Amino acid sequence: MITSKMDFAVKLLHILFPRSCSLCREALNPKQQAFCTNCIYDLPYISRCCLRCSEPLLTSDICPECQEHPPNYRQCISLCDYSYPISLAINKIKKNPYAPETKQLSLIFAEYLNNRFEISNMPQIILPMPAHPMKILTIGFNQSYLIAHFLSINLKNTLLRNDIIFRKKLGKPHRIKSRQQRMKILASSFGVKKQSEIRGKSLVLVDDVVTTGSTAKAATVSLLEAGAKSVDLWCIAKTSWHNYSSSIKM
Repeated sequence: MITSKMDFAVKLLHILFPRSCSLCREALNPKQQAFCTNCIYDLPYISRCCLRCSEPLLTSDICPECQEHPPNYRQCISLCDYSYPISLAINKIKKNPYAPETKQLSLIFAEYLNNRFEISNMPQIILPMPAHPMKILTIGFNQSYLIAHFLSINLKNTLLRNDIIFRKKLGKPHRIKSRQQRMKILASSFGVKKQSEIRGKSLVLVDDVVTTGSTAKAATVSLLEAGAKSVDLWCIAKTSWHNYSSSIKM
């Protein structure tokens, strides 16, 4: 009875305040948050990619970068390439804690992950990529936590924890050219609490978008040193080398 009343309320709100697709402006049905069916189908999903870092490739293989410098996380899984219209959606997700794109993309991602993983292989603990407290005070929220929250309630056998890894330092050491020096300083930017609760566990870090992966690798260092069995990386979007180099030139 309660469920039927809630369904009726949702339908009534949809009639009184109809929503449109944020991309094409077509009318949405009550179950759609941001995108219509056609636009969901046309999103730049990553199909063939590097099996370690999720870099789009012509074949599913290990990319040259990961062959030369294997990442310390087990694998990165990205839903989409960071190109239009995902870049537009990510921009909204970063600016608005109530952006409907956050929930809808998370639900699409959760469906994909549930189909990809057997329950026994699903990471045990899901961790949002932490934001520095000053950043949270400035913008008021951590978009990675919101994505992790929606994923956790729609995934099998995965527990959300927001009290394990935290950010100690703000910013990145861009001026340091050495890969080893940069990683060492980045790794010191993270701290891990309640280490006994992740010891021997499989973890996954969740972020909205991954560019070079350096931040994820640094966070992974801290988690592995704290005793985690393995660390995966999940993100809504991955910036390909082509898009990243183009953005640098601009």
